[in-house]
Amino acid sequence: MNISAFGALAVELHPHSPTRWVATYYPMVHTPSGRWADVTWTLHQRCMPLAPELMTPARWLEARSPDPDDSCYAGHRAWSEALAAGYAAALDVLAAEAVEEVSSLENPDQLRQASIVVPAGQLAEWVLDDLEDETAQVRG
Repeated sequence: MNISAFGALAVELHPHSPTRWVATYYPMVHTPSGRWADVTWTLHQRCMPLAPELMTPARWLEARSPDPDDSCYAGHRAWSEALAAGYAAALDVLAAEAVEEVSSLENPDQLRQASIVVPAGQLAEWVLDDLEDETAQVRG
């Protein structure tokens, strides 16, 4: 799974309360089955005021620009400025986290500190010990 072309973000719009909606921004990823929103990685959330013309069920859009006049916001003119500002904030988070991930891979000491080395055969022993403990607890 690869992050899609830098710049396209998926935005989920859904009701939050009787007077507010929420826009949640996710990165787009390429998978073997096509391009999807990675909903496991929330980049940004923004509360949106209630807009009478938008009182419908939750919806998705693909944001591609910090410009509120961009065509990607055409169906959401009441929120275009807030959506564009949220896009810019989410893109900043995506860029910062992507740089952080790359720098940790380039820094061997940081990578070494975050790694745990398990001696050969030790993992199998731990699994067997855990199974024996669970079996003993079941027997009682």
